[in-house]
This record gives sequence, C-alpha cells and structure tokens, in this order.
Amino acid sequence: MDIKGAIMRIFPEIPEFGEVDFSQYSTPYAAVLMAFLESGNLGLKEFEEFIEENGGTKADVGKFLISIFQYLLIRYRRYGDENVEVPAFKAFLTLKGWLNENGFENDYRRLLHSFVGYLVDIAEKIAEKSNCELGPAYMKTAYLLTVEAEETFEEEYFNELKKKAEERLAKIYKKCGIDERPPEKREKGC
Repeated sequence: MDIKGAIMRIFPEIPEFGEVDFSQYSTPYAAVLMAFLESGNLGLKEFEEFIEENGGTKADVGKFLISIFQYLLIRYRRYGDENVEVPAFKAFLTLKGWLNENGFENDYRRLLHSFVGYLVDIAEKIAEKSNCELGPAYMKTAYLLTVEAEETFEEEYFNELKKKAEERLAKIYKKCGIDERPPEKREKGC
C-alpha cells in the first residue's frame, strides 16, 4: 500500500511529506486512501469531496487529518525524527484552517491546547536550519500561535510559553539581522 503516495496527493502543497516514514502509520482509512490515490484526484478539497461521495462525512475527514498530525508528532517525540518537523508544522496550520472553516472549532482548540508547546520547539528547530527568510517566518507563526493560546486558555503555562516563544523569536531575528521595531523607533535610535 502506498499510504505516503496517497497522503502526498491530499497535501501536494507539503512536498516535505516525501521525506516522512509512514511505515508505522496505521489508519482505518487505508482503503479510502488507496481509492483516492487511484482516482487521480489531487488536493484536500478533492479528498473531502471524495470522502463525502463515498458515504463519509466531514467528521471523517477531520479525524483523518488529526491522525496524520498526531502520527507526525509521535515520530517527532518518540523517535526524534527531524524529517517530520516541517510537515508537522504545516499540517497543524492546515488543520487550523480546515477545522475552523468546517465547524470543528472545539477540536482545533483541543489541538492548540495540547500541542502548541511542541510547535514552538519544532519552529525553533526549523528556524535554526533555515535561511533568514523562512526561519523567522516559522518562529513568528509559532509565536502568534502562543499569543492565540494565551488569549484562549487561562493556564499560566501559556503565558510562560508565549514569553519563551518571544525570546526565541528575538534570538532568530538577531541572528538574521532583522529589526522588528516600528520604523519611527528605528529612526530615533531607540
């Protein structure tokens, strides 16, 4: 079974999935994935339509997307697999949009609550390996996710995580020579 091939057809915008080892990925959706691969369709929207045309629901699509993200995090946490860092980050952002657009806001909040700390760590690793265009973008996105988490959840942990992400972002900006102060403050030498 070419699970990886099917996943890459669902997420053509995440070519980094090609570097991920899916040999241990177990899913009840294997037959559907193979049928989608054989259909020649491409993209998440087409996958969603394919699922619905074959008797599935948006909830099935959401469960599948969450299972992919969880698998990537397991590979990251248990095995230290660096090949999942970029796909995990991008998959989370895809999940954020898809879940919120399709009425699964509570599922998104649960994911944010449970995994934003890992995303900060992953973003820092990506930023350290990336150029000064991509690296800061990943770290800034992770920082913005911590801001969202802090505003959404009451636990002190999220305030501390935001501070940690802000420090890491400042470190990446400094490394890249990026001055994020507003222009009026830069001109005055502040």
